[in-house]
Amino acid sequence: MTPHTPRPTRIAMSAALACALVPMTAPAQTATDLAARQPLPAQFVWTTVANSADAIPGGDGRKFNSFNQPSVNAAGRVVLRARSRGGQGAGEPLRGIYARPMAGTPGPLVSVFDTLTEVPAPNNTLYQDKLGTFTEFPAFPRVGLDNDTVTTRAQSRPVWTYTATDGTETRVGTSGIYAQRGGERVSAMTQLGAVPGFEVYSVPGAAPGTRFDQFPGAPAVANANTVVFKGNYTEGTGKTGIFFRSFGGTGVPAQTQVIASSDTTIPGQPAGGVRFASTSPPSASARDAVFLGLDNEEAPTLGGIYLAPLATRPALQTLASIGGQAPGESAGTSFNRLGEALSYDGRFVAYWGAWGTQTRSIMLTCPTDGQAAVIAFCLSKYPNGLTVQVPANQGFFVHDVLTRKALPVAKTGGDYVDFLYWVFSGRPPGVGDGESEDFEEPRWRASSFVAAYSQGSNVQVAFKARRPTTPVTDGIYLALPSASPSPPPPRTVVETMSPATLLDPMAPAGATVVSVGLERDGLRNRWLAITASMLDAVTSDSWAGVYVTRTGK
Repeated sequence: MTPHTPRPTRIAMSAALACALVPMTAPAQTATDLAARQPLPAQFVWTTVANSADAIPGGDGRKFNSFNQPSVNAAGRVVLRARSRGGQGAGEPLRGIYARPMAGTPGPLVSVFDTLTEVPAPNNTLYQDKLGTFTEFPAFPRVGLDNDTVTTRAQSRPVWTYTATDGTETRVGTSGIYAQRGGERVSAMTQLGAVPGFEVYSVPGAAPGTRFDQFPGAPAVANANTVVFKGNYTEGTGKTGIFFRSFGGTGVPAQTQVIASSDTTIPGQPAGGVRFASTSPPSASARDAVFLGLDNEEAPTLGGIYLAPLATRPALQTLASIGGQAPGESAGTSFNRLGEALSYDGRFVAYWGAWGTQTRSIMLTCPTDGQAAVIAFCLSKYPNGLTVQVPANQGFFVHDVLTRKALPVAKTGGDYVDFLYWVFSGRPPGVGDGESEDFEEPRWRASSFVAAYSQGSNVQVAFKARRPTTPVTDGIYLALPSASPSPPPPRTVVETMSPATLLDPMAPAGATVVSVGLERDGLRNRWLAITASMLDAVTSDSWAGVYVTRTGK
C-alpha cells in the first residue's frame, strides 16, 4: 500500500522576472569549519517506528494500513499521521496522529489525536451524548525542534452551538489547529473568531469579529506554547496571511497576531505598492518564522521567501526572491519559481527554486490507490491523463540567516532529472459529512521535499529526487553543502527498487521499495525520519512503515 500522501504545498510558477536583488554568494568557511564537519555513517541503519504489523493505539485491534511523512524533534521523538483500512465490513477507517520516542530503547507508540478523540475546548456540541470528535487530519503533523509539543491541522463536525442575535441556534467550527503539550490537548486556533466571547480567535487587523475560513497546510511549532500558521479569511474579498498565537500560561487568553497578510506590501515596493496575494504555510523557530509570499500564486512576478520575528507586522527580511540571483549560477540567472516547503532550524533555511525558460513535458495519470471518490473525479476530468510542463533547471538551496549567504545543495542535470512530485487531491463535490465548511475541489498539485539541520555552520540537507534511470528511480539523498569548489556529492539514503528488508526486516521477503517520503521537519539533530511503502510484484503482498536512522553521532 503506497503511503497516503498529505496535501502538498504548491509551487509558485512564473516566466516573468522582476525585483532583482543583490546576488547571494557562498559563505567563506575556515579550515576548522570543514575539519569539524562530521562524516556521514558508512551505512544507514534503520529502526522501525511503526509498520503494517502494528496495532493502532486505542484502535480495538485494527492495524495500520498507510502512513504519511513523519516529523522528528532533536531528542528523537517521531510524530506521524496514519490510518487503518476501511470498507468491506471494517467500517470507517481510523485516522490519527501518533508519536513515539526513538532515542535509546524506543518507547511505546501513543495516540496524540485520532478520529475517536473529542475536540479540545471550546467544544459544547453533543452528538449522541458525546462531544464532537475529529473527522480528518488533512496535513502532516509537526513537532517542536527542542520540545515535545505536537501540532496538527484537523477537521471536525461543528464544535460550538450558540444563539445568534436573531434568536436562531447556530453551530460553527469545523476546522482548527490543535496541539498536545505535556500530555494536554489544546485548541491552539479555531474558526470561532466571530462568536461573542472568542475574540482571541478573530483575524487580527481585520474588521472586528472576522473569523478565519481555513488554515491550509501544516502549522509550525515555534516553541512549546506557540503555533505559527497560514490562515485564509474573507474581508469583502478572499485574503490570506501568516499568523501566530500563544496558547500557554494562565490569565487572559492570548490574542492571535499577524506577521504578514494581504494588507502587507511586498518588500521592495513603495508604500501602497503591490501586496501579498498568496502565502505559504510557515516554518518557525522559537523566535522567528520563514514563509513564501507572492503577488500571484499561479504566475508570480513579485515576492519571495521572507524571515520575520514573531511580532505584529514586523519588518521582513528577504532571503530569496522572484527575480533574485540563483546561488551558484552565472550572474543574472534569476529565480522565476520558488517552492512553499521551507525547512528551517533557526539558522539555515532549505528551499526549492527554478530558473530559465527550458521545460520538459511529463504525463500525469490519475491515481489507482486512495479514496474512490477522488479517483473517480480525476478520471472524469482527465480520462487520458494530463500533460504538464516542468522546469528543466531547478534545485535545492540553503540560506544561512546569520551570514546572509546561500549555498546550492543539488541541481538537475547529471544525477537528478526532477525534484517535483505531483498528487491529485482535494474534496470532490458531494463528498463529506455535509456540515464541513472546508471545500476545495480536487486538482493536481506539485511539491518538493527537503529538510535541513545544522550545528554551527555545518548543515546537513536531506531531499527527495528523481534520477534519470530506466525505469525511473526516486530516492532520498543527503548532502553536506559547503563553499568548497568540490563539495562531497550527496549520499544515497534509500531508493525505490531497493530490497524492502534493507529498511524493515518484517517486510515481505520478495518485496522492493516502491515509494519513499520526506517532510521539512524530518531531519533534526542527525535523526532522519522517513516513510516508505513496499510491494512484492509477484505475490502482490504490500507493506508500509515509518523509519528512522542516524546521520552521524
